[in-house]
Amino acid sequence: MKPFKLDQEPKIDSGFKTPEHYFENFATNLIQKLPKEPIAEETKVVSISRKRKTVLMTIAAILVLSLMIPIAYQVNTKNKEVDTVTLENYLTEETTLNQDELIGEIEPENSVIISKTKEIETETLEDILVTNPNIENLVIEN
Repeated sequence: MKPFKLDQEPKIDSGFKTPEHYFENFATNLIQKLPKEPIAEETKVVSISRKRKTVLMTIAAILVLSLMIPIAYQVNTKNKEVDTVTLENYLTEETTLNQDELIGEIEPENSVIISKTKEIETETLEDILVTNPNIENLVIEN
């Protein structure tokens, strides 16, 4: 490889040149190009607090609405009646009452449960007993 010597090689001109006396006349040229009118009259002053206040009010409104929607949904969709499955699960799992005590508490004349039941025909009862494989369990419980 041939050794490269920076001082001996021909130099290439950059192509960029500054005009004559550019830096000497720069300050005077700049002052001449500036507008003569005062700057305060041209600029319009906008209050930052007004923009900030509207942004804060918007954020507060969105926050309140986002918190109120789930509450309003729960209030409007709340079911006032207890379904029978929930009641049965509660009585079997959460209480210490056994089956005999529950049956003893039900009075036939005042009970809604008994009044809603229909009488089962003997043929239907026989069909249920024949098709049920756990007939011994039903007989032992009663």
